[in-house]
Amino acid sequence: MVANTNSERRVLNRRTALKTLGATGLAMTAGCIGDLQGGDWPSRQVEIVSPWAAGGGADRTSRAVADAAENHTDVSWNVSNQTGGSGSVGMNAAANSDPDGHTLGCTAPEIALFQHLGIAELGPDDITPIMQYTEFPAALVVHQDSDISSLDDWIAYGEDNPGELQMANSGNGSSWHMAAAGIANEAGIDVEHVSYDGAEPAMTAVVNGEADCTAVGAAEVAPQVRDGDLEALGVAFSEQVDSLPDTQTMKEQGLDIEIGSWLGHFAPADIDDETRDAIVDVYESIYEDDQFVEFMENNNFMRVQRGPDEFSTFLDEQYEYYGNLVEELDISA
Repeated sequence: MVANTNSERRVLNRRTALKTLGATGLAMTAGCIGDLQGGDWPSRQVEIVSPWAAGGGADRTSRAVADAAENHTDVSWNVSNQTGGSGSVGMNAAANSDPDGHTLGCTAPEIALFQHLGIAELGPDDITPIMQYTEFPAALVVHQDSDISSLDDWIAYGEDNPGELQMANSGNGSSWHMAAAGIANEAGIDVEHVSYDGAEPAMTAVVNGEADCTAVGAAEVAPQVRDGDLEALGVAFSEQVDSLPDTQTMKEQGLDIEIGSWLGHFAPADIDDETRDAIVDVYESIYEDDQFVEFMENNNFMRVQRGPDEFSTFLDEQYEYYGNLVEELDISA
C-alpha cells in the first residue's frame, strides 16, 4: 500500500469465463477450458515463483492460487521457492523467464524498493502485472504495560523525545521497515529503527521490552493483541480491519496514512497481450473461486483485488512514494 494514495480498491468485473459450446464430452473437456484460456496458453505446467521461503504469506497464498487455478485450467500448477536478496532472486528469475506465460512470479512492495536501495536493478517496469490479491495493513503496537496507550501518546512522546523511541522492524530495507518509517514520517517524529530478522522477532522484541514499538501486519500481530501481550494503537488503512476489530484506523485518529504490505502475481515484461489476457481471465476466476475464498478467510488474509491496469498504476505510485521516502530519510539497505 502506498501512503496517502487515492487509488480505489475496486473489484474488477469478472469476465465471462466459459462460453456455451454444446453438451458434448469434447466441448466439456477441451472447448470449455480452451475458451477460458484463449490461444495456446496453458499448454503445460504453470510455475509460480515465490521469492520467499516456504510457510510464509507469499508461499502460502501462491499455493492457494495454484490449487484454485487447477479448477479452471487443464494443466497442473506448481510453486517453487527461490529465496535471497530480499526477494530479488526469485522475482528476477520469474521476470527473466520465457515470456510464454508458463512461469509467473509473486511480488510485494520490495519490487518498488530494490532500485532505490541498490539491492537489484529490477523494478516495476520489468514485469507485467497480472493481479494483486491481498493486502496487509500495518498496525502500530506497543507493550501492553507501556506508558504509551494511544496514537496521540506515541506522537507526543516522539515529539518530546526525538530519536528515543526504539521501533523494531523486520529487517533493514524491508516493507515493514518502510511502513514504520512512513508512519513516523507522517507523524513528524524521529525514531530509532532497530532491525530484526523478520516480523515475528520484531514483535517479540516489543513483548520482551527490547524495543518500544513496531509496525507489522494487523493480522500477524492480532494473536499477541488478543493474548494481552501487545496493545494496538492504530491501523494504517482506510477502514477498520476484522483481525483487530477494536482498533481504530490512524485516519480516524487524525494521521492520514495507509501503508503496509501486499502480494500479487506477475508475468515477464515482454509477454504478448493475448497470453496476458488469458492469464488475467484465469486469475479473475481464481479470485472468486470458493476454494480460494475459503482459504483466504480461514487464514486471515484480506482479499483486495487490483487487475493488471490498476495494479500497474499502483506499482508506479509505490515506486515514487518509496523513492521519496528513502531519499528524505536517507534509508539504506
